[in-house]
Amino acid sequence: MDDSPSNSADAITDAEMGQVAEAPPEGAQFDSEADKWKSLSRTNEARWKVVSAELEAATAKSAELEQAMTAMQQEHSLKLAEIHLQHAAQQRGMELAPDAMSKLNMSAFLTEEGIPDLDVITEFVTSFGSVAKRPTFPQGVGIGPQGSGAPADRGVSLDARARR
Repeated sequence: MDDSPSNSADAITDAEMGQVAEAPPEGAQFDSEADKWKSLSRTNEARWKVVSAELEAATAKSAELEQAMTAMQQEHSLKLAEIHLQHAAQQRGMELAPDAMSKLNMSAFLTEEGIPDLDVITEFVTSFGSVAKRPTFPQGVGIGPQGSGAPADRGVSLDARARR
């Protein structure tokens, strides 16, 4: 968009605003019919310039708002793709570090419409292979001695002593 003064609302000079204010009163007397129409034409032209500048300013603002909205939608889509990626990784028992997430090109996980592509995300996560889930608490508590070798010399058990 051209930001030159002739294309903005600021381009309207005080003289042009004065021309708008110089509209002839209803009962004004003119020397000739031609002077009357010239005066009305100038007034109309000044009003048209003012309204055109306002319209152009509104159009520029609308374009800026549309660009901002598009940028926000893109940012939202990237964040949504990141959330889907973290969820898919957690389902496979992996945790993606924030450093790794910041280095990924998240736009690669979006469709042409800007929606997260769940198939691409799942394919990416499965490419790392499966991760065995580790239990969150110790598993060998209270189940007795665990070992693959022969039991140590314990002597005779109490059961065996009672049977003798």
